[in-house]
Amino acid sequence: MVNPGGEQTMLGLWRMALKQAGESAKAGRFAEALTLTLRPDVADHRRVVEFRGRLALDLIARASRRAQADDVGGAIEDLDLAERFGAAPDTLAAGRLSVADRAAEEVRADLELGEAERVVSRVDELARHKVGGPALRRAREAAEAWKAAVEEARRGEHGRAVDHLDRAERLAGAGASAAMAGVRRDLEARQKAAQPKIERLYAALAEGQWTETLTAAEAVLETIAEHPAARQARTTAWHHIGAISPAAATALPDRRNSARPTLVIGEGDAIRFLTDVEPSRRRDGLPAGSHLPSPAVLARKNPPEPVKVGPGRRFLLWADAIGGYLVCLDEEILLGRAAPDGLADVPLLGDVARRHATLRRDGDGYVIRAHAPTFVNNRPVETAALRNGDVIRLGGTLELEFRQPSPASATARLAILSRHRLPLAVDGVILMGETCIIGPSTQAHVRALDLAGPIVLYRQGEALWCRAPGAFEVDGRSCVGRSALSPRSSVLGEGYSFSFEPLEPKSATA
Repeated sequence: MVNPGGEQTMLGLWRMALKQAGESAKAGRFAEALTLTLRPDVADHRRVVEFRGRLALDLIARASRRAQADDVGGAIEDLDLAERFGAAPDTLAAGRLSVADRAAEEVRADLELGEAERVVSRVDELARHKVGGPALRRAREAAEAWKAAVEEARRGEHGRAVDHLDRAERLAGAGASAAMAGVRRDLEARQKAAQPKIERLYAALAEGQWTETLTAAEAVLETIAEHPAARQARTTAWHHIGAISPAAATALPDRRNSARPTLVIGEGDAIRFLTDVEPSRRRDGLPAGSHLPSPAVLARKNPPEPVKVGPGRRFLLWADAIGGYLVCLDEEILLGRAAPDGLADVPLLGDVARRHATLRRDGDGYVIRAHAPTFVNNRPVETAALRNGDVIRLGGTLELEFRQPSPASATARLAILSRHRLPLAVDGVILMGETCIIGPSTQAHVRALDLAGPIVLYRQGEALWCRAPGAFEVDGRSCVGRSALSPRSSVLGEGYSFSFEPLEPKSATA
């Protein structure tokens, strides 16, 4: 039996839904209008389907107007909503093309300002919303080449940097030539300033003058922050003169000619050292041809307490042939001027305030809070969320690069870009979350290109652990897979070794 009353009710539902959706659309609440027309009891009605089609066309037209008014973000929102309304693919494609043309103008403006990192992230974000085109792809390729030029310049690879810069200039066109000319001048100036320092470094290495080698390596790294030969030479000098810390470096005399290194210089300006130690110069008194006991064997006699990761904890990580790192474990890290009171977690030798800025781990990301003039990518900030690749400037000249290489880890890395340093002979600062990855991948927090696979430092309760493939030694004890670590642990495995040096926690008054 047909229920006339029920049929009339159903007929009235779509009219009511259309009326409410029309009122929402007139008020600019298009998402609300879409929800009303997608109700299961009215969604397939012919009049409702036609209404959604008309609304989709209105949204595409509005997207074009918003793009012309420099509201590219609003235009993309309209296009995404029009797609949900069921807009025809060819109509959507035309709307997205018009938005892409306007977005390309904004991206080119960023490129002309030298914001290569922003260009890459912006084009990728547009692509996620199906907005793209030849102009955007070309701008992204130019930005990637620009970034590669900067990275090669930091490693001292002048020829490769110039090649990447030439490609970036060809892709970017005349608009970005002024900014790229500035990069080129800076690149040439750095190369000219570094050349005599590199020559002094090689001369000190050839003579086995390890104190001079350490000084010369630091001088090179002030100009070329990631010069591989200088970093390798500095690590080797630390081992020869016992300069695990600046205090040790000043306390020990230079052991000139204690070892004559043979330099093997290969592709990429990398250096390997083959050292013959004179018997009369052996520091341990062992006869010629004997092997020095490893730190793991020496540590076997006095195994220390496990590393605790409570508040205020910091330690130094020394990795053979890789470098040294200051590791900070707290969620909130203070950046400031190095001072006797030890106030700053990351003490910096430079014209900055004793309490200059605080970095706070916020979920998977980081936020910087300024206590003194602070800039992120040359923009003054009071509080700002940090992105991978951001450059932090404290005061007038001290610059730090923020890197968060692994999307699966909240751990971040700080590198000093300017001619400043910490009062510790380290290559960078690790802000350690739950894990710290040492390995060859670009997602590693400590890059070790010669490792076959990653080594992971991780927190478990209040202790610090190490996980590595296969068998390895910790403080002379054989381990497989993983092991707890201690404040002075030494880890030795196939093709790698690293050790820890504890730092005193900040005092309560500090």
